[in-house]
Amino acid sequence: MYHLDNASSVPDMPAIKPVLFTERRWFTEGGDGIAPSYPGADWFNAIQAEMLNVLALANITPNKTQLDQFAQAIRIFSSDYMLPPGIPLAWPGATAPTGFILMLGQSFNKTTYPRLATAYPSGVLPDMRGQTIKFLPVSGRELLSPEADGVKAHAHTGSVASTDLGTVPTSNFDHGIKPTSSDNEHDHDGGMVAPGEAWDPDYVVGSDNDSHRTRNKTSKAPAHRHTVDIGIHGHTVYIGPHGHVVTINSTGNTENTVKNIAFNAIVRLA
Repeated sequence: MYHLDNASSVPDMPAIKPVLFTERRWFTEGGDGIAPSYPGADWFNAIQAEMLNVLALANITPNKTQLDQFAQAIRIFSSDYMLPPGIPLAWPGATAPTGFILMLGQSFNKTTYPRLATAYPSGVLPDMRGQTIKFLPVSGRELLSPEADGVKAHAHTGSVASTDLGTVPTSNFDHGIKPTSSDNEHDHDGGMVAPGEAWDPDYVVGSDNDSHRTRNKTSKAPAHRHTVDIGIHGHTVYIGPHGHVVTINSTGNTENTVKNIAFNAIVRLA
């Protein structure tokens, strides 16, 4: 795309003539009494100005040897409309396509890419490797602020059903016949049924109560022991209901993830 470039041109654009028709009009080659159309400098100047302004808006310098500059401008405008500079995009390639850059946390030239600087005023792109995008919540976070991974606070419960083992008998054991301890030679007090208190120091014989005798003794027995048959027997032990402590082991990955496919993040340069 280029402007008129010959000796018949003038440096300043002449003023546009007043409008003659408000409805659309078209060219004709003439005939049947109708003169052929002529565009005139006024029309060509208006068309040329429109096209040059398109290139200027796309920041393209007119080049007489490039015949696709208008198409380039249309492509840029389409991208601007659908893809403003600053939006991270998923890209399946290892390198960014022309006009884009990988988002690796690097700085960029804000003068060269002023529109990208509008999105990232610091002049530094976010490092999107291993990151996901979260839309700004109402919690007061700042735009472009990072957030570490985490798990929402929660609790676990665990229990083991109790069981009542009741009263359980022990095994039987036969202690057999055991001797008692031995005592030295000894005797015992003796007596007989008579009036008076039992084992009174004296006892009375006859109705006149004229005979008093002291208490007699049994014959002495030598040292001896006795035996006791304990026999076979068992005991019972009450165990009763009880519970157990449960330990819940940790599990999972080193970070929280979802099923995913890895892409590079790119952003448009402009």
